[in-house]
Amino acid sequence: MCTKTVRYNSFVRLTFFLILMCLPLSIASSVVFALAPGDLVIVFNLNMPESKAVADYYAKRRGVPPTNIVGVDVTVSERMLRSDLETRLIPPVLAVVQRLKDEERDPAILLVYGIPLVVKDPVAIKPDKTFIAFAEGKVREYTDLVAQMIEELDHLTGENGSTVVHPQPLTEPASPEDVLKMAGESLHRGMQYLKESPTPEDKKERLLRVSSLLIRLAGTSPAAKAFVGKMLKQGEKDQGLSRGQELLKWNAILKSELLEGSFWGILPENALETATTVRFIHGIVGELKFWDEVKRVYGEGKTSASVDSELTLMVAGPYQHAQWLPNPFHASYDHLPFIRRVRAKSLMVGRLDGPTPESAKRLVDDAVATEMLGLRGVFYIDARGLTDSDATDSLYSRYDQHLFNLYHILKDRSSMEVVIDKGPELFPLGACPQAALYCGWYSLGNYVDSFKWEKGSVGFHVASAEASTLRARESNVWCKRMIEEGVAATLGPVEEPYLLSFPLPDRFFPLLMSGKVPLLEVYFRTTPYISWRQILIGDPLYIPFKKNPALPLPEEKKTKSPSEIEGTGATSPPPFH
Repeated sequence: MCTKTVRYNSFVRLTFFLILMCLPLSIASSVVFALAPGDLVIVFNLNMPESKAVADYYAKRRGVPPTNIVGVDVTVSERMLRSDLETRLIPPVLAVVQRLKDEERDPAILLVYGIPLVVKDPVAIKPDKTFIAFAEGKVREYTDLVAQMIEELDHLTGENGSTVVHPQPLTEPASPEDVLKMAGESLHRGMQYLKESPTPEDKKERLLRVSSLLIRLAGTSPAAKAFVGKMLKQGEKDQGLSRGQELLKWNAILKSELLEGSFWGILPENALETATTVRFIHGIVGELKFWDEVKRVYGEGKTSASVDSELTLMVAGPYQHAQWLPNPFHASYDHLPFIRRVRAKSLMVGRLDGPTPESAKRLVDDAVATEMLGLRGVFYIDARGLTDSDATDSLYSRYDQHLFNLYHILKDRSSMEVVIDKGPELFPLGACPQAALYCGWYSLGNYVDSFKWEKGSVGFHVASAEASTLRARESNVWCKRMIEEGVAATLGPVEEPYLLSFPLPDRFFPLLMSGKVPLLEVYFRTTPYISWRQILIGDPLYIPFKKNPALPLPEEKKTKSPSEIEGTGATSPPPFH
């Protein structure tokens, strides 16, 4: 649900909290998955004859084998229960997916007109309530423990000539936020003390105690590195150095395991095991953060998602339903040594849909026709001209900056005409002739008829629920109306998705314009989350610039952490305002 309130509840997403604490990432957009017609599993609704007609039509146009078409007995509504997803939709589709995997293919799923948009859980699930209470107890326990340990650490590092001014002890009861802030400051002082202090005989016991507290509080990585550095500085190639190197080795191994597991999230049955690993790597402070995030994630109770996005994990086994999970197909994860295993348990899912069966069929007709000549026309970008002072969170202005980045990429590297609106208002009515590509924001649930769409056009509008319906006649949401007005492909959320769940425009469109990657792969290379609320509508095999590439493939980029990729950040994206 969109909100226009200035304030919002920000929280750290659990799985991205785990990822952020692990490995640096790179973006290698040159990796593509070579989707072919034989890889597609087309899914239609047995209770809607029009749905079967759309499935057959697409299969004939694109040469998908008839054996890859599967009907499912589901509701004709645009919303369905998770129980029906798991018992009525997934089993027949999974059978075809498994057959294709046995044939050593990489299956992807195409949902067609008639398949519901949204899957919902019951409002409350009893095991989750019990688990939340358990996590709350862990938060209280570790808040008290961390407070006691940092008080001891400050006492040890503040004696005998230390010039550091230590804070006053925490008042009771201390909040996790207060304790974590104090812990960060205390750990920094402890690390400096360990690195810089000499080791005469009368101080060795104190240094060992400080080292022990640092490892227990911060885990193996920072404390072990400081310990090894101190040993090397003093030329001590003894058992202490060996122990430090062993800590570093086990830290790296467990980090990799923790990161791989984070793609499936945290379940009540594996939370204690994961917490043990977190403690080894990131110490008691890390475990406090872990349980605090478990409490927040499960406490939010956000389990609704698009049917499309939930099917991405249909072969993965148990996974976390609360809120979203990282998309393993995102380009930022290409370098991870285990990513092939994770992707093998994940599926790319798209949708050929629209207000009517005829509009759904038109999407593939326009795609096939456009591929023969290449998409031509104007790229319209509707930015808002935001600065950090214009928004309650810099993420708004940062997303707006990605639109400006896209504009400069096109001006510098493409011959395609590009028009940008830099003000807060949208393009006026009728102001955008020959529209081939579009990205802009923000008009909630209210399509503005500014465009004369070219055949094969692609675009999306960044707003909160622009795919909440595709069939309601009176609705003016952007995805529905853009299809009615002539676009061949678009994307949008079925419910409030938060800003950073959208693909970044300066990554999505350059990859699309390279003419090397089909639409479904472009989407999954750039969308940050799965088991969440976005959907892609269009022919998954569509390559609009196949005959006339408008940009080279994006170059590889390096990043320090997922939080620097706004689409895969560690902080929860804000709702729109």
